[in-house]
Amino acid sequence: MSIAEGIYTAYLTGAAGQGMAMFVFRDGKIAGADIAGLTFAGNYEVKDAHLIGEVWYRMPADSVSITGASFQQGSDNIVVPLSLPEAIDPNETYRIDTPIGPLNAKFVKNVSFGDNDAN
Repeated sequence: MSIAEGIYTAYLTGAAGQGMAMFVFRDGKIAGADIAGLTFAGNYEVKDAHLIGEVWYRMPADSVSITGASFQQGSDNIVVPLSLPEAIDPNETYRIDTPIGPLNAKFVKNVSFGDNDAN
């Protein structure tokens, strides 16, 4: 079991605003949702003490991403490469380069999986 596995609150900031999302990292899978109703799915593996993977989601019609990208029609899958340290630091802000613009993310672990279920 990876030390990164757990449920996280992600505080996100982009050129057009801020947001918050919840992410679950478990058994090589990523799942999540944000306060605007977007859902996220993805996968990861741990290599050299880093979480390497991707997250994908779709923007709905008539929406604007926190990166500033505007969508008249719903998007196809937007695939975001992900590279984070396996020991995610809750005090660190990580830059994530998405296909629709960069954003900054701060991840705070709420729950660990395993013998001690609560942080």
